[in-house]
Amino acid sequence: MKHHLLLSLSVLAATGGQVLAQEKDIQPETLAVEARISEGNHIYLMDMGISGSSSVFVLNADDLSLEGNIGAGTFSQMLMSGDGKSIYTGSVYMKRYTRGPIEAVIEEYDPQTLNLRREFTVSDKMAQTLSQKGALNLSADGKYMLVQNATPATSINVVDLAAGKDLVEVPTPGCWTAYPSIEELAFTTICGDGSLVKYTVGADGTVSEPAKSDKIFDADTAPIFGVALRIDGKLVYISFDGKLLEVDDSGDKPVLGRTIAFAKDGWAPSGYTLMAYHAASKTLFVMMHSNAGDGTHKNPAEEIWAINMTSGEVVGRSAAHGETNIAVSTGEVPQLIGVDHLGGLHRYDVTLGDTVSLTESAAKEGAAFFPTMIATDY
Repeated sequence: MKHHLLLSLSVLAATGGQVLAQEKDIQPETLAVEARISEGNHIYLMDMGISGSSSVFVLNADDLSLEGNIGAGTFSQMLMSGDGKSIYTGSVYMKRYTRGPIEAVIEEYDPQTLNLRREFTVSDKMAQTLSQKGALNLSADGKYMLVQNATPATSINVVDLAAGKDLVEVPTPGCWTAYPSIEELAFTTICGDGSLVKYTVGADGTVSEPAKSDKIFDADTAPIFGVALRIDGKLVYISFDGKLLEVDDSGDKPVLGRTIAFAKDGWAPSGYTLMAYHAASKTLFVMMHSNAGDGTHKNPAEEIWAINMTSGEVVGRSAAHGETNIAVSTGEVPQLIGVDHLGGLHRYDVTLGDTVSLTESAAKEGAAFFPTMIATDY
């Protein structure tokens, strides 16, 4: 045993001498911080970091390389402004990180430099929930922010962005999410009895009586996802059984218009941010899974379907890669970005026409740990 030990020490000594000699020839690296992300197209990926703090990873859309990141608190939401000039996070900071008093903080960043422009606190009733589009939104004029509260009683906090402070809390009992109207300071929320309710808020903080719709969906047999999109002025929701519900919220109360039943043969929508709309081609992309049943509404995507929103017809079905969230770029020739339940990122080129198809053109494993939202700047 002693001989083996001495032999080992001799080998280590000899090896260590060689390593030290080699280290003399190594030139130290010079580290630097870029002033801004690269020119071109980028993907902003929210990693909610369910076991810790949240982050927004910024990736080059061409090669999916990581260019930077934005740190946030726990259970963060992410929102890019309509003009693409600001990116907001809304999250909770715990004094002892895992416990103690909390602060609910809105942070505004420059999406090109990733520098913090400003931050301000809002009501600590801010919902600590999975990142979702209906939990943080901007009013049509961009002057106000709508923040979902839960204590667990639900309400919407209307925040004056110029002043950086709360304007008014609007109680929304039994309802969830807030989608702003295209005019004035108003929003629509989903309620558990199958209705949608519209609230209008004055600049002085006065709040109208709730304007309740007729029953629009059945929460027991065909509930709807919390994700809604604005398409041709209408709010479009999607039900668990594969129907698109177009809602006109421009009047006194929300009114159900066209219903498009597009799912068939046991297929149904699923995922978190499960819809993305390309306005130039009037194409809606929806994540889908087969053998749908009770509780499968969060299943990873097996296919991504394309729906022409003029005709209401399915115009394409493409293979997916287990995505749970998707987004689409806004250019004339779009790209669809998806992230799977394991944090892998997938970029698809879109072929438009009478038939719409997706072709995966790039992928990156481990882009995030618990991805929940995607935005693009192109």
